[in-house]
Amino acid sequence: MTGTPIAEHKPSAPGALYAVFRHEWRQLIYSPLTYVFQAGFLVFLAACIFLIADFYASDEASIRPMLTFLPWVALILVPALAMRAWTDEPGDRSIELTLTLPAPLWSVVGGKFLAGAAVLLLVLLFTAPFVVTVAYLGDPDFGVVFAGYLAAALLLLTFYAIALFAAAVMREPVGAFVLSIALLFFLLLLGWEVFGRLLRDQIPASLYGVIAGFSPKFWLDRLSGGYIEFAGLFYFLTVPLLFLMATVMVIKARGRSLSVGANAVRGMIAMLISLVGFTFLLAGAREIPLGVDLTSEKEFTLHQGTLDVIKKLPEGVEIDFYWSEGEASVPAGIKSHARRIRDHLQTIAARSEGRVSVSITDPEPDSLREEEALAAGLQKVPMSSGDSFFLGATFRLGKRVGAIPYFDIRRERLLDYDVALALNGLARKQTVKLGILSSLLQSKNVDEIRPGLSFISQLKQAYDIAIIPSFTAVLPQNLDVLLVIDATFLQREMLYQIDQFVMQGGSLIVMMDPRVRFNPASNAVTPQPSDEINDISDLLLKYGVRYQGEQVTGDLNLASFVVDRQQRRLTYPYWMRVRKEGLANTHPVTANLNEVFFAEAGSLSIVAKERGTPIVSTTEKSGSLERKAFASGQSAELAAKFQPDGKSRIIAAMLRGPFASAFGGNGDVGPGAADGKKQLYQSTGSPLVFAVADADWVFDPFSLQKVELNGRVIVRPLNDNLTFLLNMVEYASGDPALIAIRSRGQLQRPFKRVAELFSRAQQKYREQEAEQVQKISNVEAEIAKIPSAAGVERIDQLPKTIRSKMRELQRELLPVRRNLREIRLKIRNDVEQLGRRLTIINLLSGPFLVLVFGALAIMFRRRANT
Repeated sequence: MTGTPIAEHKPSAPGALYAVFRHEWRQLIYSPLTYVFQAGFLVFLAACIFLIADFYASDEASIRPMLTFLPWVALILVPALAMRAWTDEPGDRSIELTLTLPAPLWSVVGGKFLAGAAVLLLVLLFTAPFVVTVAYLGDPDFGVVFAGYLAAALLLLTFYAIALFAAAVMREPVGAFVLSIALLFFLLLLGWEVFGRLLRDQIPASLYGVIAGFSPKFWLDRLSGGYIEFAGLFYFLTVPLLFLMATVMVIKARGRSLSVGANAVRGMIAMLISLVGFTFLLAGAREIPLGVDLTSEKEFTLHQGTLDVIKKLPEGVEIDFYWSEGEASVPAGIKSHARRIRDHLQTIAARSEGRVSVSITDPEPDSLREEEALAAGLQKVPMSSGDSFFLGATFRLGKRVGAIPYFDIRRERLLDYDVALALNGLARKQTVKLGILSSLLQSKNVDEIRPGLSFISQLKQAYDIAIIPSFTAVLPQNLDVLLVIDATFLQREMLYQIDQFVMQGGSLIVMMDPRVRFNPASNAVTPQPSDEINDISDLLLKYGVRYQGEQVTGDLNLASFVVDRQQRRLTYPYWMRVRKEGLANTHPVTANLNEVFFAEAGSLSIVAKERGTPIVSTTEKSGSLERKAFASGQSAELAAKFQPDGKSRIIAAMLRGPFASAFGGNGDVGPGAADGKKQLYQSTGSPLVFAVADADWVFDPFSLQKVELNGRVIVRPLNDNLTFLLNMVEYASGDPALIAIRSRGQLQRPFKRVAELFSRAQQKYREQEAEQVQKISNVEAEIAKIPSAAGVERIDQLPKTIRSKMRELQRELLPVRRNLREIRLKIRNDVEQLGRRLTIINLLSGPFLVLVFGALAIMFRRRANT
């Protein structure tokens, strides 16, 4: 009797992959070392975020600190997870058992990779308490958060694939661990500018342009910004696949009993061949301008306002993009910025229906193209290495030419606006002329920008600027918009000129301030509305808005943190951070703003309700204090005196014409009417008048932050102050098309809960603090009067009895000062306690979640065995 042969059952390829995955997954989740690895990873990462980076003090609601430290923590811990994947130690035959499974080798490698990847993704999921913390403290952009987590997940999977390859090459765990760290560390270095400068003279410039793209950290930073581009996804999908394929080749070589050295050489040769092909593929992928914009404000998407500008363009617009692509020493960040600019310009050309064409030029040193770039007004940017590069563009329509001399990476978020502004300039038949009338400026400041007034540089990019000295009596001809800043003393003839400018249809923007920090001389007198036309506030009253400058406005809900002369931190209600709730969401000037900052502002009241619109307002927790109290008062004392009165106040307002002349009717003649020009008593056209009860807000310290980094001054907006100013000018000039483009995007996402907690604590102890401050002021005033009352100049000239009295008064101050310190400690205590609690929670939450998962795994295993 002959037996029937039994056919050997081989699972399908997907089935084999799943079988290996389940086997490896069980090996990992039932191993105590896996949980030690997970807990260690999470504790190290949380310690870096909260203890090293001091996340709680950063006042930024984002996951950026986590992404900063993640590659470096993973550099150590991911190799530790993978180092025993292909171990060949005596007594350990698990790898032999795995390789004898009836499954293709690639499914074995793939199954191991997927199991380890699942563990890493689980670890990343266990960082969710940090996201909850960020959301609890502020208002993060969850599109950017998602992009950051996606990039982090892809980075961890790439690290693990590389670590598996190293483990297959070295066989024994310690060697695998060391090789993994070396490979990963080298790849991280590739994206560093310092490393790039080191290689600058060693390799061709064309090859150096590709090097940064091999760094996983480079792509982590790119994707985590909120724009998921095709090239980044290509990198993170291709690199793990290449290393897994190389791992399969190494394992096959091991099956032919090759030595470790031969195995390593074979693996490296395989990787070199793969990398050559990958280099060309990645270079091609980076040329494809595809991506998904996940940011809440669509910062990387061509804005509708830009599309509207493109539609207005005639045919024949030429954009010449000058970029020193062949210069090897240009930092990797600038190269990435240049690629985005190029993609943006090409997208505009593609959406223009043939009206716009783009050409790309590399102005090599000492070439005709470099001379053309310089002749076009483009900026040759020097570097610390001694080299230089171009990154600018010219915009041409017939004989009309505009230029962006340098696409500053510090204005990366305003790229859409800058390009649209240049294109819109070509469509305009003439440039808007803006006059600036201020006691702070001289005519030469058009070219020599006064320190602290960067807004003039911003205005010069779009407008023909004329600076008008405040002592003159005549306005230049053909002004479209007049901007008046802190012009307390104006001749009556100039006031008449301003009035007639408005009557002729010109738009007016006026900034007045009860306390000007950057021009103390103005604080001697402040404009006061009256029936007589004596200052600029009288004109505004005639048009329909009253300026209230004898009182300085504050708001508890909008208060800012300040540090007084004793280095104590307190909330100062007179420095107001007005957020979306206080900005008119239906007005084009403020609809898309997120935060505007005012320092010791006055307030306005609209008299002509039918044509007036508040555009910036306080909350009902506002109040005011007489301006004279600020002449010598300290921040803590002024804050202690603040009392809200339950009223909302207007900080900025807009009036829409028609207006009646402030210089009378019924044939009355103004002071400047003798020049032969006909006096107008009613406005023509559609003039607009903006009034702002503060002037300090346009100065750099209140609108920009300057930080010196590696010898360079980095400038970034602190808020939307400059955007608010530019929006007003654009709207007043009758060209609001670009407002929405610039206004989008929240520049800062601070910890709102911390600010609210500090404000509540200060309000709770405000009366006690004010009482102690008043006691100290009274005693100090009494002490200060003693020498003058006794008719002496120095204290040592006083009689002993009077000096004893002074010492008694000084001793009386000690308990009062101690009480004041205790009150202020209580104010800070709640905020500091919240920080400590959040730090402890985040340090412990990771291990706690790992413990819960481990307990669930044990329960599942016991249930499966019963």
